[in-house]
Amino acid sequence: MPRSRSGFSPEVAAALSQADRGLRARMGDHYALFDYWRFAMNTICAVDAFYVGFYREDRKIVYPYTFDDALQRKRYVPPEVYGYGPNGQAAWILRHRRAYTFASDDGRLLHHGIAFGDERRASADAITVPIFERRDAGQTIIGLASVQSYRRESYTAEHVRAFEWTARSVATVLAREREDARAREELAAPGSGSETDPPTLMEVVQDVSAILAALHAGICELEEAVAMADSPLLPQVRRLRRQCEQSQTETMDIIARPSLHAEDLLNSLSSKEREVAFLIARGGMTNKEIAARVFVTESTIKGHVSRILRKLGVEQRSGIAAKLGHFVDELHR
Repeated sequence: MPRSRSGFSPEVAAALSQADRGLRARMGDHYALFDYWRFAMNTICAVDAFYVGFYREDRKIVYPYTFDDALQRKRYVPPEVYGYGPNGQAAWILRHRRAYTFASDDGRLLHHGIAFGDERRASADAITVPIFERRDAGQTIIGLASVQSYRRESYTAEHVRAFEWTARSVATVLAREREDARAREELAAPGSGSETDPPTLMEVVQDVSAILAALHAGICELEEAVAMADSPLLPQVRRLRRQCEQSQTETMDIIARPSLHAEDLLNSLSSKEREVAFLIARGGMTNKEIAARVFVTESTIKGHVSRILRKLGVEQRSGIAAKLGHFVDELHR
């Protein structure tokens, strides 16, 4: 059978071309991006289970998308955060910087990890590939993705290369999103914050609250339609609405009052450090501006900032706002 210039069979090459267009079209919507990635791989090979994970500090991996076709009622598995050890698949990917296949060790490394989805069934074949990010120093592994099957010998060497190819397309989409975010930052007003900085707790809660508000609006529309149709599903929909309302309240309650830990951190600061910390937390002021505000030298402010960072257990100035943001808000009420 003739093959494309890339070495793929014509059918796989055509599927990959379509996959690349579809992945790029879903920039900015990560659920749609990962869901389409799974769908695209399913046009090339068997995909009974699929996940995408991203490495974080302290040997943690965030799994924003997990799917298991064996689950009877809901195939989408809620996002999770797990730790990983030195001998598992995640560590192997970081060390070897290449794809892992079930056939390489008859699945021993795969089955060493944490089960997901239908835990009563074990995968009989799998491919796990790294997701790379191009940086000045070269390519850094930022995540991994896996396709799995409940049938043995489901995957070939061509399937491995196809999965690696799609992983590069996904990495391109993620990189373009970051480039766009940086471009927007260049146009942002001074002191307005950075899209690429880690989000504060307040920002996370506000984002989740907006998502829950949209979900609540949809449930209310459904409740109205079900009530008009005199459907027996009305009690279930009403329970769902109440659960959503409870989640909205509990989510906002996270930032409704400071934690005891936050109060302890605040009390660990001297009066001058606290004054400097609040000026930093309010945002937009440089060390030089703060020095002029509190009538000390800039070098003195630098010393205060170093001690504040150490006492609060953060590495960047944005972390000061994340730790003390509630107290700053209280001062301005």
